[in-house]
Amino acid sequence: MDSLQEYFRNADIAVLALPSNFTYGTAIVERGAVEIIARTSTTVEAWAGGLEGTVRQGGGSRRRVQLRLSGDQLSWHCTGNPKAHDIFCKHCVAVALFLKNAE
Repeated sequence: MDSLQEYFRNADIAVLALPSNFTYGTAIVERGAVEIIARTSTTVEAWAGGLEGTVRQGGGSRRRVQLRLSGDQLSWHCTGNPKAHDIFCKHCVAVALFLKNAE
């Protein structure tokens, strides 16, 4: 893959995350709560979340997310995840969906 955007356009993001995190991340991006801080073709750093409402509505804390593509290997980090448990959380899902749908 040449870029994160291409990776996410071809990837099934729902497979990377728990179903609940996919639902919550979808709500975050649909409500416009993704802000890109820095972006290259293979990396992105963004804020995601920080909305009022229930978790299902995308509500919760604002978190800093980093996604990186090296070859065809995706790595990620969210400030909301504990050090030893780096899951593809709702914030990662929101940023991935934002990139997938970006023009």
